[in-house]
Amino acid sequence: MPARTAFLFPGQGSYLPGLFGALADHHPVIGDTLSTVDEVAGRLGRAPVSPMLLDPGSRTLQDLVEHDPPALHLAIFASSVTTFRLLTEEHRIRPDLLLGHSFGELTALTAAGALTLEDGADVVAQRDESLRHVEVPSGGLVALNCSARRAEDVIGALDEWHLAVAADNSPGQVVVSGPDGELARLQEAATALGLTATRLRIPYPFHNPLLADTADDFGERVAGVPKRVPRLPVYSALLGRYIRDVAEVEQVVSGHLVMPVRFLEAARAVHADGARRFVESGPKGVLVDLVAAIVPDAVTVAPLRKRTDRSGLESLLDAVPSLERDGRATVKRRSAADDGARPQAAPVPPPRAEQSSVDDTAPADDREAVFDTVRTVYADLLGYPPDALEPDADLEADLGIDSIKQTEAFTRTLEHFGIPPAESAERLTNYPTMAAIVDLVLRLRNGRRPVGSEA
Repeated sequence: MPARTAFLFPGQGSYLPGLFGALADHHPVIGDTLSTVDEVAGRLGRAPVSPMLLDPGSRTLQDLVEHDPPALHLAIFASSVTTFRLLTEEHRIRPDLLLGHSFGELTALTAAGALTLEDGADVVAQRDESLRHVEVPSGGLVALNCSARRAEDVIGALDEWHLAVAADNSPGQVVVSGPDGELARLQEAATALGLTATRLRIPYPFHNPLLADTADDFGERVAGVPKRVPRLPVYSALLGRYIRDVAEVEQVVSGHLVMPVRFLEAARAVHADGARRFVESGPKGVLVDLVAAIVPDAVTVAPLRKRTDRSGLESLLDAVPSLERDGRATVKRRSAADDGARPQAAPVPPPRAEQSSVDDTAPADDREAVFDTVRTVYADLLGYPPDALEPDADLEADLGIDSIKQTEAFTRTLEHFGIPPAESAERLTNYPTMAAIVDLVLRLRNGRRPVGSEA
């Protein structure tokens, strides 16, 4: 069986401001794609997405989550489709199949031609109209570092009827959806069981029957949008199979708000079908990191894990000769350095205290020593060289470290310094750099409440 290339389309949260800022002048397809999405946004009375994806100083993920989710969703869609066209049309990387995650299934269908770019953008906009029009319970998503079976056991023990497994992502990561109060009780129970529970920056309880009325409204709004059989094979993690006809395209589009995501099963299925190379078609590298934990022998590539320029992108892609271009490929196993900023390997289990390479004698008031300690903890977990973790580097925008990984690293830092998690119930989005994390650790270690926290 020939080795195949799967393109992965991420969902909620996969956004980096100014993602294409240093690339747009050299790649016309970026401007063409963003202009088309801007035209759709303009017809609907919305602001263009281009400034968000061309200016690194544009609105942050947290700001968009809190104040303008529709703009965020259209930007995520535009980011992913633009990346697909950039890689396939200008860098001539040939995908054999497409696999989306959650909201990313809409993007995968657009990339495969089941929806035109204009119609795909319109579908995304209509989705937000349904979320706005139909009353939706205040809720969201929490990621747990455990299997789906264990998460279901915890949910059953809590007897919370509105909690549901939203996404089975990997052997060690599952996402639970539900109302705010029940998610808070889930987090408390998970922490008591020694699990890491991360509240994701997503404002709705997606993949949950709570959104059934919203899904019905959305289905009616997009019923007249033309849909076609995909030109490329698309495996749906919602349906658990390849999409074969227009009826299944309709099913994915209308049902993706309530159907659970079975990404673990999907990654194993496409791997069984010969997928050995996995490319993230969008910012960051959330999905290739999940694949690395599911299929250890996979070649994984995150071309836009962080913002880069033309030479940086070309160097990364040239370092992966097994990627097929114009039908030619040279098969080669990748080294850890080939994936840009950090290696793609299965998550390393937390080291025992006696194995730690961190110097635990750093005094609380010695900021430089504490910085070195925190940086080493983060580097050990994330696989970065310590020198890459500069004080003012944005952990997400500059280094591509998603919120789940940030939470894991911060939790391990607290354990190292002996700070109880209950004393640090802070939103890490308020501390985007290593310098800010160090300030927070110093305040907590010295018994002071973080700046801005309630008395």
